[in-house]
Amino acid sequence: MCKKATLTDLINTHVNEKIPVMADGTLLIKGVPRPEFYILHEHLELKKKLGSGAFGEVFVGSWKKSDAETLDVAVKKLKGMMHKKEKNEFVKEAKLMRRFDHKNVVKVYGVAPQEEPMMIILEFASGGSLQSKLQNTPDINNDRLLNYCKDGARGMCYLAGRQVIHRDIAARNCLLGKNDELKISDFGLSVADRSLVKLDKLKNMPVKWLSPETLSKGEFSQKSDVWSFGVLMWEIFTRCKTNPYPNDTNQEARIKIISGNHPLKAPEGTPVIAVKVMELCFIKETKDRPEFEGVLKLLSPSEKPPPKADNFETYAT
Repeated sequence: MCKKATLTDLINTHVNEKIPVMADGTLLIKGVPRPEFYILHEHLELKKKLGSGAFGEVFVGSWKKSDAETLDVAVKKLKGMMHKKEKNEFVKEAKLMRRFDHKNVVKVYGVAPQEEPMMIILEFASGGSLQSKLQNTPDINNDRLLNYCKDGARGMCYLAGRQVIHRDIAARNCLLGKNDELKISDFGLSVADRSLVKLDKLKNMPVKWLSPETLSKGEFSQKSDVWSFGVLMWEIFTRCKTNPYPNDTNQEARIKIISGNHPLKAPEGTPVIAVKVMELCFIKETKDRPEFEGVLKLLSPSEKPPPKADNFETYAT
């Protein structure tokens, strides 16, 4: 039996030395190339743990991209074991997300699916979490806060143009780049290539960030993402001092959200344009709620929205 330290070494040995891979003498003539977005566990080194959530733990790490290049990355270790169908769906979605390329969306480099636990390899955002920045910098000015909102709207506009429903937009899922730009992150709940998703159960979902139609009918869409973006703006201008609906239980908040009569009120001192956008995001009827292009246009009137992917089916392959 041929033994080598790594799978790559093993394959190369079988190919180069013509060592049979089966007892019947079967030879490996040519190995099938590994897809670019498949990253080997052996090429990853996990360092400092950054945090953990419902879907896994996140570490600062390094990725040996080639013999000549090593990148600092963020590595998300997923919790639990995945069945074959789930793994296939996960890899398919990661392949799609790897194509995203926008300054306000965290870059996905690939996945490490060949061993447990599975890992997602992401761009390392050196500015850390938006939530921590806001909590630790209480004197940050409104201009900077408004820029975070513009960054977030721009990133979500880009994702919406690729038919992505994020489903978990919140300050805890936003990161900051080296130039203090906001980046939409954490696609653990995202769904690509679907205009409407229905869930029968909302277990472990962040109730206080969810839209009325999500809580009442289990429906997620880009319009439900717009509602959650309004909650993100509320978090930004409260500087993440508390969670939304701070004096309410999840059940009490759920009743208020579904009623449509008690949307979150912008904190005192919030710029007028931000108040207006939040109010539009919190419109109960989805048909009257703006798209992300409309949100970006209000926050940054002279800016052109990111171009859409014209043919998503082609784009996604």
